Amino acid sequence: MSKLKKMISWLVMMVFMLTVMVPVTPAYAFSIADLLGQANGSSEASAAAGGSTGKGMVDILLGLLMGRFLGNTLSTPAGDTGQGSSASGSVNAAPKELVGFYAEWWGADTSSYNSMMKNADVINTIAPFWATLQADGTVTDRGGNDHASVVKSAGQNDIAVLLLVNNAKQAGNTVPIHTVLSNPELRTKAIQNFEAYIKKYDLDGINIDFEMVPAADRDNLTAFMRELYTRLKPQGYIVSIDVFPKQDENNDVAVAYDYAALSKYADKIMIMTYDNHGVWSGPGPIADIRWVEKSLNYALKFIPKDKLFLGIAAYGYDWSAQGTQSLEHKAIMDLAKQHGQEVQWDDTSKSPYFSYTAADGTAHTVWFENSESLKYKLALLTKYDIAGAAMWKLGEEDPAVWPVLRDKFRN
Repeated sequence: MSKLKKMISWLVMMVFMLTVMVPVTPAYAFSIADLLGQANGSSEASAAAGGSTGKGMVDILLGLLMGRFLGNTLSTPAGDTGQGSSASGSVNAAPKELVGFYAEWWGADTSSYNSMMKNADVINTIAPFWATLQADGTVTDRGGNDHASVVKSAGQNDIAVLLLVNNAKQAGNTVPIHTVLSNPELRTKAIQNFEAYIKKYDLDGINIDFEMVPAADRDNLTAFMRELYTRLKPQGYIVSIDVFPKQDENNDVAVAYDYAALSKYADKIMIMTYDNHGVWSGPGPIADIRWVEKSLNYALKFIPKDKLFLGIAAYGYDWSAQGTQSLEHKAIMDLAKQHGQEVQWDDTSKSPYFSYTAADGTAHTVWFENSESLKYKLALLTKYDIAGAAMWKLGEEDPAVWPVLRDKFRN
């Protein structure tokens, strides 16, 4: 017994000394569970996120010691998600939030509303696409169903509502978003109009969805978000922004998003990790898991994990010589059934797809997202312990995604 006590004492002393020598890990990059289980994760992903691989004697000793005190309260994070099976990971990770983008494409379109009400126990926040910023700083309402009724229903289910505002698209040589962002007076006018809209419908905050912002307006976009945040945050409103994914600063369409600077002026940052392929490309995955994870890793170099939301898609695209069409899940399944096609699975990208020939002889290829592909994206939430996910859009999804989402996000 005396020898055993000496061995235990020696082990504790060694652990203490080694612990003192280990550099402090940035709080935003990893949880305790990550430190204990990183050996099972991707070393490349770990390095990109700013930490070590967690291998070595220090980890083993720390694991043994902390395991003694913590028991089974911690579990190993998901491994290499690109090859894993489903969402899993540390049990003690911070609660995750699901944001549902919400849109009404015509007056009687209630698909987003119906999805919200049916799954209110899973959805924490909705961002209704109700407004567009014009070149003169005014905000036009996109119409749709009665906004007040939607807000009331959301509130009765403890769902926060953020006004989603996009930017008017380029017309000829005029770039409306540049006109506003580059003019301090128009920025102020736009922010005042946003505030008025939020207060009119008693909303909880705003979601800025400015896309195709010129690279030259990088600092102007940051200035706008700083001014917006300074105006709304003291009043208790949530300020959020959607950003294009990127893996370096050479992508023209994403350069305008200064991740590090924007993170200072936003409570939530939704990285739009979808449309990996789309109307501008040939057929391919909507969200190749390798591309998604690399984009997430890059974002985590600049954005605190407790502000970062992973964008997930609920739709697909049908490519043919006649063009590219965006389709919701039900329409995609109807096409497959109509043409007698079995859905195929691309294991490399973790994505479903199929091909068919239309009655006129035109060849079509369809790639989309479903409940199975979603599991791999959700595994990244656990692996990197980020704030949550944002799905575009409610009402277009595979009904089978909800049991999967419910396991991750139940309120």
